[in-house]
Amino acid sequence: MKRVILLSLIVLLSICTYAQMGKSPIEGTWKMVYGKWSSNEATFPAQIKGDQIKMLSKKHFTFVGHWDVDTSSGDSYGWGTYTLNGNKFEEHVVLHVNKESIGKIVRILMEVRNDTLIQKWPTDENWKLSGKYSIEKYVRAE
Repeated sequence: MKRVILLSLIVLLSICTYAQMGKSPIEGTWKMVYGKWSSNEATFPAQIKGDQIKMLSKKHFTFVGHWDVDTSSGDSYGWGTYTLNGNKFEEHVVLHVNKESIGKIVRILMEVRNDTLIQKWPTDENWKLSGKYSIEKYVRAE
């Protein structure tokens, strides 16, 4: 009886391990904890208040947030597909709060450190960051 239980546990552990191997470390739901953008001197959460989450599935991304800066506020959202090759992440924007971004490809350097996702952009066609770039840091929300 003990052998059957032990064998069953080994099989279950093997199945769970195999299922996890197919999942990318970026997949899941992420909550923003820091943001500094090239278009704004203020940073989140020091001067900019609000929240944003980013969700990544096997092929799609989406993000949604709401921001309060001084006396103004606004929403942030977007959706699309992505490709990932090492730390090179390309967002293919399908929907975006900024209509000019729709249809664009955004090249992002992405890194996962434990439960933290860090993304920096824009990069050029050789994946080099510009002199003034944006950075967002997220922690895993799941």
